[in-house]
Amino acid sequence: MGPPRRRPKVIAPLRGTVLFCTLKRGLPLRFLAVFLLLLVLLGCFAKGAFSQASAPTLRSFLDRGRALEKSEDYAGAEKVYAQALAAFPKEPEVHKRLGIIYQTELKFPESIDAFQKALQVSPQYPEVNFYLGLSFFGLNQYDKALEYFNTELKYHPDYRRAHYYAAQTLVSLGRKGEAIQHFEILVETDPNDSKVWYELARLCRSLAVQAYNRLAVIDPDSVLVHALNAESQAEDLKYTEAIKEYQEVLKKQPDFPGVHLALGRIYYRMYKSAEAEGELKLALQEDPNNPPANYMLGQLLLRDKRAAEALPLLQVAAAGDPTFMKAHLELGKCYLELGKLQEAVQALSRAAELAPHSWEPHGVLAEVYVRLNDVEKRKAELAIIDKLRRERDQNVQDAMEKVVREDNH
Repeated sequence: MGPPRRRPKVIAPLRGTVLFCTLKRGLPLRFLAVFLLLLVLLGCFAKGAFSQASAPTLRSFLDRGRALEKSEDYAGAEKVYAQALAAFPKEPEVHKRLGIIYQTELKFPESIDAFQKALQVSPQYPEVNFYLGLSFFGLNQYDKALEYFNTELKYHPDYRRAHYYAAQTLVSLGRKGEAIQHFEILVETDPNDSKVWYELARLCRSLAVQAYNRLAVIDPDSVLVHALNAESQAEDLKYTEAIKEYQEVLKKQPDFPGVHLALGRIYYRMYKSAEAEGELKLALQEDPNNPPANYMLGQLLLRDKRAAEALPLLQVAAAGDPTFMKAHLELGKCYLELGKLQEAVQALSRAAELAPHSWEPHGVLAEVYVRLNDVEKRKAELAIIDKLRRERDQNVQDAMEKVVREDNH
C-alpha cells in the first residue's frame, strides 16, 4: 500500500465563502492571494453596480411627476419635482415642470422663480419663456407677459400658444390692431382653427363698433356714418333701408367712391335689372376693370339676350378673377350664344375645374358638344352629371340618417 493521502486543508475566505485548496509542494502562495484579491474587487464592483442601478434617474422622476399631474395630485407632483431638483439641480426641464405645477396651483410668484431658474440654465429652453409670460399674465402684469411671449416667439416663431396669448395680452393693453396680426398668423397656418376665427371675428367686431361710435360722436350726420349704416343694412339683407342710406350719401357727396357698385349689387340681388344696369354702368365709369361690376352687368345683358354687349364685360370679369367659377361659366354661355363653340369649351372646362362638384358647367358643355356633333364627349358629360347627382343624393341620404341616429340617442 502507498502512503496515506493527505487531507485537504479548508480555507474560509472573506464573506463566509468556503474554498478548498490543495497546497501542493511547489504551488506559489501568491496564486491564493491574487485569487482572493479578485474576489474582493468583484464584490466592490457588484456593490457599485447595484447602487447605480437603484439610484433614481431623471426620466423616472419626470415620469412619476407627470403621472401625479394626470391624477391631479399636484402636491405629490410638487414633492417629486423638488426631489428631482435636489438630484439634478442643473436640469431646466425639472425647473420648468415644477414651475408649471406652481402655475396650476395659482402660485404665480413661485412659478416665476422656477421658470427664471430654468432660463438661467438654458435661456432658449422651449416653452419656458411662454410659461413665464403666462404667470405674469395671471398677475395682470401685461407688459412683462408680452415681453416673455415675444421672447418665446423670437426663439420659436411657430409656437401657436405664444401667438394666441400674445394677442390676448395686446387686447388687455388696448393694442387691438397688433393683436389682430397674431390671430391672422394663426389662421394663415391653420385655416380650420375655429377658436382663433372666433377671437378674430369678435376683435374685429369690437374695433368696428368702437370706430363707429367714435365717428358718430365726431359727426353724427357725417357722410361716413350714412355709408357705414348702408353697409350694415345691406349685410343684414335690409335692402330698402340700405338704398335710402346710400341715396343720402349721394346727396351729401355725389362722388363718394363705391356707392354705385353697392347700389348695383343690391338691385342685382333684388332682380331689379333696369336699376342694377344703370348703377353698374356708373360703377364701371369709376373703375372699368372691376371684376364684380363687369360680371353682374355682363350676366344681366346676357340674360336680356344681348350677348355681344355682354362678351367684353364677362371677359374682363374672368380675367380679373381667374378663380371665380361663375364668371367662366357665364363667359362659356355667352360664347355658346354667339356660336363661338371652341371658346365656349375652353371657358366651360375651366369652370368645371374650379367647381368639380357642380354639374352646371357639364350641362352647358353637353349642349356645346351637341352643336359640335361630338356624340362621345356629350355622353361623357352626361355621365359626369349623373355621377354628381347620385353623389349628391347619397350625401343627402347620409345626412338624414345621421340626424335620425342623433335623435334616437
